[in-house]
Amino acid sequence: MSGTSPDGRLFVGETVDEEHARTGERVEIDPDDLTTHGVIVGMTGSGKTGLGVALLEEALLEGVPTLILDPK
Repeated sequence: MSGTSPDGRLFVGETVDEEHARTGERVEIDPDDLTTHGVIVGMTGSGKTGLGVALLEEALLEGVPTLILDPK
C-alpha cells in the first residue's frame, strides 16, 4: 500500500492498534497543510527517518517543493 491518493493527498503510512499491528487505515496529509517549516522529533529507533523518507517521496510525487535537512 503506497503512493499518493487520487485526490492528491500524501500517503505516509497506516494506523496501528494496541498490539502495534497495522489496521489497514491509511494516514494521509493534505499538501496544503504543509507549512514553510516542520520538524520530526522522537527517540532513537522511533521511525523518524522512515517518516521523513515517506514524506519526501510523497511530496516529490505531488510536485511539492521540498528541502530536507538531517543534521546527523
